[in-house]
Amino acid sequence: MSRAATARAGAVDIIVPVFNAPDDLRRCIDSVLTCTQGDYRLIVIDDASEDPGVAGVFRELAERRDDRIALQRNQHNSGFTATANRGIALSESDIVLLNSDTIVTAGWLDALRRCAASDPRIATVTPFSNNAEICSFPAFCTNNRWLPGTDPEPVRAALCDSAVPTYPDLPTGVGFCMFMRRAAITSVGAFDPAFGAGYGEENDFCLRAAHAGWRNVLADDAFVVHVGARSFAERKEELSRNNMKVLLERHPHYLEMVGEYIRLDPLRPLREAASARQAARGTLRGVLHVIHHHGGGTETHVRALIGASRHRWRHYLAIAVGDRWQVEEHRNDGRIVAFSLSRATGEAWKDFVSALCGTFGVSLIHVHNISGCRDGLHEALADSAIPFGYTVHDLNFACPTITFLDADGHFCGGETDVQICRRCLDAQPAHVDIDIESWRHSHAKLVAGASFVVAPSRWAASMVQRYFERRDIRVIPHGSSAPPAFRAPGTRTGVLMPPDGAPVVAVLGAVGPDKGARRVERLTELARKLDSRVRLVVIGYLDVERGAWQSDDARLTVHGRYDSRDLPELLRHYQVRFVLFPSAGPETFSYTLSEAWRAGFPALVPPIGALAERVSQSGAGWVMTADEWNDEERMLARILSLAGDDAAEIRADAAARARAAQHASPGDMAEATLALYEAAVVHRSSTPTFELARERVRDALGYHPWMPPGVAQPSDREAAFGSTSASGNNLWQRVARRALAIRRTPVGRVLYRMTPTPVINALKARLD
Repeated sequence: MSRAATARAGAVDIIVPVFNAPDDLRRCIDSVLTCTQGDYRLIVIDDASEDPGVAGVFRELAERRDDRIALQRNQHNSGFTATANRGIALSESDIVLLNSDTIVTAGWLDALRRCAASDPRIATVTPFSNNAEICSFPAFCTNNRWLPGTDPEPVRAALCDSAVPTYPDLPTGVGFCMFMRRAAITSVGAFDPAFGAGYGEENDFCLRAAHAGWRNVLADDAFVVHVGARSFAERKEELSRNNMKVLLERHPHYLEMVGEYIRLDPLRPLREAASARQAARGTLRGVLHVIHHHGGGTETHVRALIGASRHRWRHYLAIAVGDRWQVEEHRNDGRIVAFSLSRATGEAWKDFVSALCGTFGVSLIHVHNISGCRDGLHEALADSAIPFGYTVHDLNFACPTITFLDADGHFCGGETDVQICRRCLDAQPAHVDIDIESWRHSHAKLVAGASFVVAPSRWAASMVQRYFERRDIRVIPHGSSAPPAFRAPGTRTGVLMPPDGAPVVAVLGAVGPDKGARRVERLTELARKLDSRVRLVVIGYLDVERGAWQSDDARLTVHGRYDSRDLPELLRHYQVRFVLFPSAGPETFSYTLSEAWRAGFPALVPPIGALAERVSQSGAGWVMTADEWNDEERMLARILSLAGDDAAEIRADAAARARAAQHASPGDMAEATLALYEAAVVHRSSTPTFELARERVRDALGYHPWMPPGVAQPSDREAAFGSTSASGNNLWQRVARRALAIRRTPVGRVLYRMTPTPVINALKARLD
């Protein structure tokens, strides 16, 4: 077959060098003939294979009498490099060098052609593959093993449907499947015979091409399966080692460049976008959780729910703060992928949220807290085509104070009279502009429209029903897990206490005004004034003291932040007798109470909210009277009566009840919640079809183009030479003419030597 015979306008010659592995070859050829459209020639070259099965495959191909197939044989084994060069020499067209241990997929060649056509400076194009080093998918620089019989179509479709396409630059193409432009081959030559049997020859070609101003890029909308180097697997290590020496002699910067590329991993956003698309097309339904950005028990609950059910539903966690949403995709393997998304100027909230759901295949929205994006979510969820549910984590829907505290810090008991509430809010600067009637009316519509409403305690459910017409609230306690029997190794810090045996009472967590920070201070002052034999230790921190701290008389100690897994040991370290909850406002559940009980410590709690409900039910502590809760002197007297040595038996009984207290597990919580999910979507057959633009998803993952060393970033090029618009092209041409006109002057020669070759070639290209 002569070169002239293969010169066809717009054609591509697919060159498949072969050495042994006949089963791989047969599968490869079948995939090419099945999945390839357009004008192409398939040149299959047997490099004197030792396996007689290869001759059998060649006979089968010859019997097809297919004009698209050209069969060639080397008389002697020449090695991969020489065999590839033979194929290159047999063609005058653009080529694709294709390993015989590959499986191509639908539209693969069209995708490579489109990519090459996007820029005449592209020399090589490599597709994604399961096993292609820097072009591997889904894991980077890994052989993602391909199980026999696996259908590659879902992977190909996910990559194709998520791609912009971007066609990003690569430091080098990957030779398992590499499109090579004929003009680039003519410019820099074919493979260097010095690379012998193979390995490194494609890297050398790509580096020579880059030095001459060409680009090596990824077709991020194409996928080709690569089983792995079977043709000479036994010689791979030796060939790689020897040929790397040759490569580095010619291109000393190669390892540093590739190492930096691997460190940056600029293709990660492209892979993650495709993986997200692949997951969205799976069999599991998706749920979008919406929370605020304050963390705390709300976030703890949602993450526990996700962890207990990620294999039954796909979970997305949106931390919604105004127009900026951080959306976490929680994957089956436990990994979390974050998308930083922003609502565009003029974009309707309903469209933004609907597009999120369409992009991620979300069937249900689970609202946990809307305080970070209240107006937007009211708009998005009004008459929503996507069902949503609501979990009560606080009582913000009923009152903007959340805790029902008035201007003096007193609990109102759940006042419903609008006039009284209006006067209360007017006395608090933070809430003076809120129309409480409109506030409750807008939230009432949201509560009424929810497919389900969940409360973590009966008290929380009753409070919601006090303000909103919703009688079917489901009580599902927050699930929690027991701490590990053995803590992880590492340094812990603690504050020393006086060794005088004075009783110690603990307050746990992040203690602000609503949790009783001022009461802790007043109790300390009162104990000091009365010289009471008791000490308070805050295992956690106060709003005014976040680090480890202790008063001069050690009446009050602040431990600082802690890991909940260390709480049992910390309670023992401080010789705590019981835990105090001096809260000014009510709790809807309290993870902290669960932690105290799991550690075996009873609690003294206020007579309001879920704390009183849970302690009354379990007997694992004591509930203050209203007088004790409202009067610090009486509260201190109750603390002293329970902390004294003569109350040891009472504490022991309550501690035993604390250890025996029943806790819902994350699994229990998930089981009950998922039943509500299923009921909410039972009549919904599909998710929204409206999706975010592909560029938006890619950029939300932090995509930044990588450029080879010495090549300006696109923004830099535009600043220096103008845009790619018509006016920009004229500017480019003017700059090119001026630069080339002065290059023979003394100044021009210096500038010419300093200018990177790709820039020079780009300038020349503007005059073509």
